Amino acid sequence: MDIKKLSLKEKIGYGFGDAASSMFWKLFGMYIMFFYTDIYGIPAAIVGTMFLITRVGDAIIDPFIGIMADRTETRWGKFRPYLLWMAIPFGIIGVLTFTTPNMGMTGKIIYAYATYSLMMIIYSMINVPYASLMGVMTSDGKERTTLATFRFIFAFGGSFLVLALFQPLFDGFGTKTVSNYSEPKLVQLTDSTQASAANLYVWNGQITSELKDKPVDSLLFVSAKIITKSKDAFKIGVLNTTTNQYSWVNFAAGKDTLGLLRDGSTSNVLIRLSSIVPKETLNNLGILKVVYSSEKDSDVKFTKVAIKQIDYKTGFQYAVMVIAIMAVIFFLLTFSWTRERVKPISEKTKLKDDLKDLTRNMPWFILLGASVSTIFFNTIRDGAAVYYFLYYFKGESSIEITSTTALAISTVYLLLGQAANIVGVVLAKPVSDRIGKKNTFLVAMLFATILSVIFYFVDKSNLYAILGFQFLISINAGIIFPLVWSMYADTADYSEWKNKRRATGLVFSAASMSQKFGASLGIAAVGWIMAMYHYIPNVEQAISTQNGFRMMLSLFPAIGALLAAVFMFIYPLNEKKMKEIATDLAVERDKK
Repeated sequence: MDIKKLSLKEKIGYGFGDAASSMFWKLFGMYIMFFYTDIYGIPAAIVGTMFLITRVGDAIIDPFIGIMADRTETRWGKFRPYLLWMAIPFGIIGVLTFTTPNMGMTGKIIYAYATYSLMMIIYSMINVPYASLMGVMTSDGKERTTLATFRFIFAFGGSFLVLALFQPLFDGFGTKTVSNYSEPKLVQLTDSTQASAANLYVWNGQITSELKDKPVDSLLFVSAKIITKSKDAFKIGVLNTTTNQYSWVNFAAGKDTLGLLRDGSTSNVLIRLSSIVPKETLNNLGILKVVYSSEKDSDVKFTKVAIKQIDYKTGFQYAVMVIAIMAVIFFLLTFSWTRERVKPISEKTKLKDDLKDLTRNMPWFILLGASVSTIFFNTIRDGAAVYYFLYYFKGESSIEITSTTALAISTVYLLLGQAANIVGVVLAKPVSDRIGKKNTFLVAMLFATILSVIFYFVDKSNLYAILGFQFLISINAGIIFPLVWSMYADTADYSEWKNKRRATGLVFSAASMSQKFGASLGIAAVGWIMAMYHYIPNVEQAISTQNGFRMMLSLFPAIGALLAAVFMFIYPLNEKKMKEIATDLAVERDKK
């Protein structure tokens, strides 16, 4: 049977669809736990339970969406129409999920459950048909692997794009510099309030009172970029020029805190004004000045000092709005640039027959187990990363890209992971062509297990080791994703070969279902582990809590990777078996 090769445009068009899905999937994996706990104020344990309930419930719906798509008949085909119908609702609900209406705790929880559940349903309504589309674009196994490679290059590209854009978008929409001292000039004074002589410096220029909004105590910060190797104690704070009273944050001798590093690198220190200034004073910022004091002439250099107002709620909402618009455009491009070609042997099937066929498809169940384990591995690492760098990591807090732009280390870590994922995706086809899809999957997960265990022992101040292991682990994580989607297409062929009926949507719904199950377990585990280790937002964390973050980037993911390797070890559809199936199906289809 002559199999038409897919054009480059069609492969790119198909890739755009997963770029769109992955943009929001990455937002969910990276930021939504932090959004709910630290911005919307919902307890971590409640959020974890919400993720489990909503995603497991939604995962159960996925096969029925696949069944519905299998029975859809339009001039555009079975699966493409859902990209057109669901693109705009996907974007709208995505924005509402990251919106924070002012409610009491009960109202917040209900709103979170409602919007997140609806988002997961809409996600399935577009992603299950999208995943199924690959199975009917071509029947050639190698073309499917190529198509899956394009898909995941774009998927990780979309994730990379989100991570690269999110912080600048958040900073642009949510952060305003109230007062900026780019070249601070210090005036030495005598501090009569101290018992011993001290060096006291006051920045010339008062804090402006022209705020973006009325002051919100958790959103106003003194931001200082500091370079020092000194181990001496010093203080940073504000002076009330009306009462001549000082409010201080003490930096104890030899101690790194609030982002300060005493290793000669540039530290980005953030001090919340409400932690040192009475609340009523925040409504009259014009009487305050930034001050610094030390007992000795310490070598502490301030390269930039500012007062910043950070509106987390607005920053998140508007950043997600931009990303949602991009996702809608990508979905519409996928609809426009792809076509459905593969026709099943038999079009007339009953639902009970499809479900019966699925229960006898043992490779499908094994692949489902491997997929759930893999998604758990990735989700728990992603969900804990922001907390790991905010509360456990003791290296530099940011890397300066330009004189006006700096990326947080957590963002650099995540971007590096996405770049490594893309490397893994590119390696998937040549490696699997050489040793087979099953063996490639198995070896990658074994390497991921070993590297994750070693990561537990990496010192929390060793930035290069942390980034190095992130790169290596992420290559192994990336290499399996094109394979698993190509293997789902193989299980659909297996079912058609064995039962003489094809239910592509039902089989591919397993992929979305595995994502939901694995992600629900992973992100719920993040919330439960944080609660178990007594996590409290926006404060210095106890040693036991910090160790919990450490384990969520190492030992817990290793369990998921090892389980995936075990499932893949018993997976029966190797290259020899699939060649036999493809030959038999080609003969049957030519008879039609």
